[in-house]
Amino acid sequence: MPQEKTSRRAVIEAIQNSPGLSALLTKTEGHYVYELDLEVVVYGRNYNGKNVGPYVRLLTYEPGETVVTEGDWGGNTFHVITRGQAEVWRGTEKVADLKTGTTFGHASLLAGVPRNATVKATAQTPVEVLEIQRPALRLLRKLPEFSASLDDAYRKHSRDATFDLFKEKFNLSDEFIQALRPAAQFRVYSKNHVLCRGGSSVTRLYVIREGWVRRTRATAQGEVNDVLGRGYVFGLNSLNENAVWPETLTLLGRTELVEISAVQLRQNPALSQDFQTTFAPFAPPPLESKPVISLPIVKQRTLKAQEELIATGLIDGTNLLVMDMALCVRCGNCSLACHKVHGQSRLVRRGVHVNRLKTPSLNSAQSLLAPEVCMHCQDPECLTGCPTGAIGRQAGGQIDINPGTCIGCSDCATQCPYDAITMVPRKATQGEVTPLTFNQRVLNLFRLASDPLPPAVEALDDLVAVKCNLCSDRAGMNPPGSKTKKYSCEENCPTGALARVNPHQYLTELRAKEGTLFTAPNQVIAKNIHLADWPKRLLHLIGIVLTLLTIYATWRGIQTYELGQPVYSWLNMRWLTGLVGLFGIVGAMLYPWRRVLYTKRRGALRYWLVTHAYLGVIATIQLLLHGGTNAGGWLTTLLMLTFDLVILTGLFGVACYAIVPRLLTRIEDIPLLLDDLLTRRAELREELTNTTQAAAPEFAAVINGAIKARYFSLSRLLRHYVKHEPMNQVIENARREGLALAKPVRNTQLIAATKAAGLQDHIQLAKESLRDKRKMDLLIASLPDLTKRQALQIAMTSLRAGMEAVETAAVTAATLRRVEALIYLHRLLKLWLPPHVASSSLMLALLVIHILQVLYFAAR
Repeated sequence: MPQEKTSRRAVIEAIQNSPGLSALLTKTEGHYVYELDLEVVVYGRNYNGKNVGPYVRLLTYEPGETVVTEGDWGGNTFHVITRGQAEVWRGTEKVADLKTGTTFGHASLLAGVPRNATVKATAQTPVEVLEIQRPALRLLRKLPEFSASLDDAYRKHSRDATFDLFKEKFNLSDEFIQALRPAAQFRVYSKNHVLCRGGSSVTRLYVIREGWVRRTRATAQGEVNDVLGRGYVFGLNSLNENAVWPETLTLLGRTELVEISAVQLRQNPALSQDFQTTFAPFAPPPLESKPVISLPIVKQRTLKAQEELIATGLIDGTNLLVMDMALCVRCGNCSLACHKVHGQSRLVRRGVHVNRLKTPSLNSAQSLLAPEVCMHCQDPECLTGCPTGAIGRQAGGQIDINPGTCIGCSDCATQCPYDAITMVPRKATQGEVTPLTFNQRVLNLFRLASDPLPPAVEALDDLVAVKCNLCSDRAGMNPPGSKTKKYSCEENCPTGALARVNPHQYLTELRAKEGTLFTAPNQVIAKNIHLADWPKRLLHLIGIVLTLLTIYATWRGIQTYELGQPVYSWLNMRWLTGLVGLFGIVGAMLYPWRRVLYTKRRGALRYWLVTHAYLGVIATIQLLLHGGTNAGGWLTTLLMLTFDLVILTGLFGVACYAIVPRLLTRIEDIPLLLDDLLTRRAELREELTNTTQAAAPEFAAVINGAIKARYFSLSRLLRHYVKHEPMNQVIENARREGLALAKPVRNTQLIAATKAAGLQDHIQLAKESLRDKRKMDLLIASLPDLTKRQALQIAMTSLRAGMEAVETAAVTAATLRRVEALIYLHRLLKLWLPPHVASSSLMLALLVIHILQVLYFAAR
């Protein structure tokens, strides 16, 4: 372990001896220029009872002792050697020496990647290192020399790291790398930067390290464009001749690249030829020459989804939570599981919504929601503003918050563009959840009411930031030594709609647009349960086989022995079918038991639901055969009736889960919670009422009559389920229909108004003027009589307002009906549950009585 020098004077001396940091001690007229920053960095400061800083530690490492280790996540600190020397090792090979004044570890901090080398003290002498925490970076950036040296070091390190990858991948010689190095620079560009314009001379080659590029070419038929990602080399054609760029290259986000001078390469023909031969496989594919307007709809939708995924930043997450809305049954179990595990839910089912194609086919359309949950970004914005370093990248690579050093300033919450960080009262994080009694646990299995929502956060003081930490600190979900990572939200989704994924692997339309230059040949693709959930498929296969085998075995047994003849000793087919049915019911009832186990890993809930369904089917068949043709007494008859009700409601629930979510994704533009839909319905009803009340009586009658009759009819409701119409098309159709329904009233009043003004021969012009205010003003101004002019103006203005009221009412009514269609689907997903749970409870009670009755008569 390193020895820390706690003397602040020693820390000041170390800063004084560091070329880049010494400017922090600059004085003017006897006063420190950066006095406040120096105080926070070196001594720390108290703000309203909250400690901020210090941000530096002076550590001494013994000879041979490791400072940082290759492969570790080190995104929270970087180091400066203040005395002695250190060595850089990659694997078992020493690659460099670090002298006094050298900064290291900054690349891991700035790029959000693991350490790419091990740094240790030399074997002969100790090394003194100044360890600097991330929050100090924004203060030290004020020092021009330090900021410039840090940027230069980062660019040099990143360039050399890229060359090391080239050397390893292509087995390049040291001579090749040394010759290439002077011509190359590492660059970082921001969003919308234009790398080059089509038709301009190629003077540089670009190797895309991280980021996305849009290629655009103007043709006589239209504009052609596509999207490409990391791993491509642009400009290789310039090495043979003075070429021009065929397309314009625009960056779609923060992009890291290596920029190589084509002029310098051409001055060394041998190097130029070797470079072109080596990197030719990574040249971008030709941009299609067809204009965008003639592209198939599949390609148009894929390109749109690509740009949305890049623009929203979903592709930049390292651990992205996604919900396939065609599988989501809107039960809220994921959010509830998060609340049960952490004491405050960190999952809100609102967020970024994207319509995409899982494969190049319209049949593979996917409505994908990335809820407001931390994506553990590679370059997280939340880290930059934290004044205490409470939020940082942990050992597993996830971003997490240390509540002990969080001062509740909310900087991280305001910086996060995805609303993934919440401020909650600190005391709430310290309290323990009261364990349930046995009676409460039993009642909880069969509850009908929804779980109570957590109380709203109303406190303003003593807050702490909370966010998703991938359940890393939950021993029940991820016990020490566990080989796989489990997440409470994913484990407690009953249909498998929710999954934690690597976006570069999950989003196939973007993965296909990335080159292979920086991809390892044996890179493993993470399991995508939305594409192939093999355990679930295996359970379906086992369930089908067991169901068929039990049916066959039971049917053969009844044919051979009937129900009453002994099969073995006292066992007959009635006993066997009853026992198998009983075991099936007991197995099926394990599902509600598992459903309330949120804090422990007991297998994914989606697997339990499949097992529950098949065991229920097996129990159904066995008990129907067990009963035979004789219903028995009234108690047995009631038991069979409740059992039938359980099966019917369960089958209805299975049908709802299979059909309703897909209907919802067809007719909703953006996934909304039921509470949001109910609020929107109330707003639309109020808007429709206000529009009707403000309209003239004749037009109000049209709204209350024809408009409401048309849009609030059953046929219009069913139309939303049967006919897929985008909302903008529904609104446009409503406008036309509203104007058509108001036309008879408009014509009657228009004829009367024009006749009174003496313009009965200009009725068509009057109709046109209702849609064009300029024409209406000209028509009114053409009347010489002032009285008639004023009367016509009042009549025409009233008609125009009435038509607009009817049009607005039609649009509002059509939107309201769409919202109601969504509300009914949401409620349908839960409609079957109360009778299913109630009938199951009654069935179990009657079953216990039936078993006791059977045992009693058997004992007699």
